Formats: sequence, structure tokens, C-alpha cells
Amino acid sequence: MNSMTSNRVRPLSLEDLGVTPIGMETVSLPAEEEIERLPDDNEVLTKVRAALEMGFAGVILSGPPGTGKSWYAKRIAHTIAGEPEAIRIVQFHTSYQYEDFMEGFAPKDGGGFELQKKSFPLLCEDATERPDIIHVLLIDEISRCDVARVFGEALTYMEVDKRGLEFTLASGSSLVVPRNLVILATMNPWDKGVDELDVALERRFAQIDMLPDVLALRAILADKGADRALIDRVAAFFEGVQKLDDEMVRLGHAYFNNCIDEASARRAWDFRLFPFFKKACRLDKDMLSEIIRMWLRSFPPEGGIGDGGAILPTVEDTQLQPGQAT
Repeated sequence: MNSMTSNRVRPLSLEDLGVTPIGMETVSLPAEEEIERLPDDNEVLTKVRAALEMGFAGVILSGPPGTGKSWYAKRIAHTIAGEPEAIRIVQFHTSYQYEDFMEGFAPKDGGGFELQKKSFPLLCEDATERPDIIHVLLIDEISRCDVARVFGEALTYMEVDKRGLEFTLASGSSLVVPRNLVILATMNPWDKGVDELDVALERRFAQIDMLPDVLALRAILADKGADRALIDRVAAFFEGVQKLDDEMVRLGHAYFNNCIDEASARRAWDFRLFPFFKKACRLDKDMLSEIIRMWLRSFPPEGGIGDGGAILPTVEDTQLQPGQAT
């Protein structure tokens, strides 16, 4: 046996591999991420504060994709929290469980498992230790999981009249949800888990609708330097989509953020808008065909669509693969 193989090899740790043990992820708002505070007269911020003053356990910003839910939620959290370190952000998903959010067993460095507190108890303890500082838990996509299962016993004790009361977790350890903990969340009202979410949280959480806004769209594009004619064309398509019967296709204004000139608008259709509509209308080809027609009215193929009597393509003969609309 040579000297290289005879030397004792040190076991690799999780840190050596660049792996963080489950449950030990950093969920505080990154210090380097500078997020502006909202002005006191901001409409959404005013509604959130009013809901909290009414005694709701938390507030959910609800709206279709691209309506600024996460953008607002982060800035509201930053505005009402006592300090950036008092904010924790968690993203729910379909596999998210009680063991990910409350407490669960996780591998130890060196082998074996240990019971670890997760995001919610850790933030509750931080808030309890500093009662003069508002702490904020921001849950992105709260409707993606079974909320009652994820919160477990804590769901009842989030209510304002039960804040400060000690209760027991599944492991037998105790926890208190303090009064200085604010819960903000975002959700898409068309997610599959929304029906169950309504039953679990409708009494505890206020919901604020975040709707597609053509005025916000116009302001965004104008700020980015788009000319008035282009803004009018994008807005015409946007407003047409909002009038369709299927609420699933009413995407938000943020989907059009990069439509600042002709080329970027066509790229947005190829790579972002059309894939969204194709998925949303997978069971309704007529709806997709109508959306394609509306887009081509605002952004005809190169060379135009002829005089007013031109027949616009249907789903079958216009699949608009990437690059075709440019």
C-alpha cells in the first residue's frame, strides 16, 4: 500500500460539499438586497395596515401572475418591519410539509438525525425575544400547498385573540405566536389548492385583490422609454385579453415589462406570452385562436395582414414558434 492510500482520509462534511443541512437554510431577507420602502399613502400598503388594525392574523395579496404581488409583498414587509433582519421569506410548493415549516428531523454533520426547529418557530422566538420590533413572515405562493397541514397546531394560535398563548407542537415542545409577528402572503386565486386554502384561512386572513392594471402597464412602459404608439398597441392587446370570458388568461401587466420597442414586444410574444396562453388555453383552442387574432391586430406579421378583409390564422395553421413573430 503506497503512502497516498495508507494515509487516513478525513470524512467529508456537508459544508465541504457545499450542502446546507435540511432546515438550516437562511430565509432572512438578504442584507445586500436593497428594497425600497413604500410611501405611507400607497394604496396597497394602506389596505394592509387597515386589515391588520381590524384584527386579521395576516394578509394575502391575491391575483393572477404578473400583477406585482411579490413585488408589493417584499416592499410592504420592508416598510412595516422594524429592521431587514426581522423579515423571513418562505416559498411554499406542492411538496412543502409541516416538517419543512414547523419542525422535523434533519441529517447531522457526521451522521444521524436531530430534531430541528424550522422557519416559523425560529421567527416566533426571534419576535418574542424582541417585542418592540415588528417581525414579518412573508409566504410566497401560499396556495401551492395544504396550509392546514403545514401550519398544524399554529394555525389556531395565529389568531389575534390567541397570540401570546403557549401551545404544544407535535414533538412536545412549546411555542408562542407573539403579537409583534405579521404574516404576509401571496397567492394565485386559480391555483388548485385555493379551495382548501379558503376554508382554512378565510376567517384569519384578509385578502386584497391585485388585478391586471392597464394604467400601471402604460406607466411602466413610458418609464422605460417606449413611444406612445407602441404603448397604445400593447395596451390594446392587454385590454382585449382582460375582456375574455376565461379568467385564467387574464395575465398581469408585469408580463409586458420588456415591450419597449417593436422587436422586444415580438420577442415577448414568442418566449413569454404565447407559451403562457398556449398552456392556459390547452383545453380551449377557440380561445387561443382569438388571442392570436388579437395579438396580430396589434402586431401584424412583417409586411402587414393585408386590407381589412384578410383572414387571420387559426391555432392549427399559426403555432408561432420562437422567432416566427419577429
